[in-house]
Amino acid sequence: MNQRELIRPDATIRYWTGGPDTAPTLMLLHGATLDHQAWDPQVDALMAQYRLVVPDLRGHGASTGPGQFTFEDTVGDIVALLDHLGLERIGLVGLSLGGNIAQEIVHRDPGRIAALVVADATCNTAARHSLQAPMTIASLSGLNMVGREAFLHATANLTAQDPAVQQYVREVNRTRSTQDAVQILSSMLTGALHPDEAYRLPVPTLLMHGDNDHLGDILHSTRAWAQREPLAEYLAIPRARHASNQDNPAAFNAALTTFLDRTLAPAKETAQRSPALG
Repeated sequence: MNQRELIRPDATIRYWTGGPDTAPTLMLLHGATLDHQAWDPQVDALMAQYRLVVPDLRGHGASTGPGQFTFEDTVGDIVALLDHLGLERIGLVGLSLGGNIAQEIVHRDPGRIAALVVADATCNTAARHSLQAPMTIASLSGLNMVGREAFLHATANLTAQDPAVQQYVREVNRTRSTQDAVQILSSMLTGALHPDEAYRLPVPTLLMHGDNDHLGDILHSTRAWAQREPLAEYLAIPRARHASNQDNPAAFNAALTTFLDRTLAPAKETAQRSPALG
């Protein structure tokens, strides 16, 4: 993979590219407080067949950004990256926060996305009690009272069941304060969620989650979400928590490639006419 960067007005977004220039393009968006390395099991499995674009979100990994993370700015970064690379009719894959960002991009401009994969993320447009988000934010704020090591341990265990993945979660957050982590999660709740009961996903979509993902309402709400979406498919990844792509990469990759091979097939002609990623 080749590292590149996109200069934004208040941030530098670093991203990695790889794979055949004539193949359909996939962009992979990682979860809150993680980085592009969260997708390593998918990069290894997909790079021979797809062009890959894997960014670090602002304030994550090697990307920079101001102290206050906002969902709106992060969506703007990804849209700017799509524009910078001239990407149209791509596959967009997001996990957790990355899944919320992916949904928002499709909501705003569905024509540029050919297929959507949302893993271990809540539905941006689902109906919710008016107090649900504020109560969740209040609960998150309470985590500031927990000791640093206890917070890292609890976060890692909630995110993954594989000890190696838990270690990755702890290491990637080793220099991030609990306050900053809580602020990122709170920004998603205040920025991403906008109930609209009439909205339906306008592109073929795969909705997935780990069968032991107990973060928020994901485990109980994703199946119902898929049932109201005419263009959506649903799958629970066995033996996986919130980082289902890392806990069980074999099952995740099998589902991902089966879906993308079918839904991105019409994009192959377009990809062959597209310029190489720069």
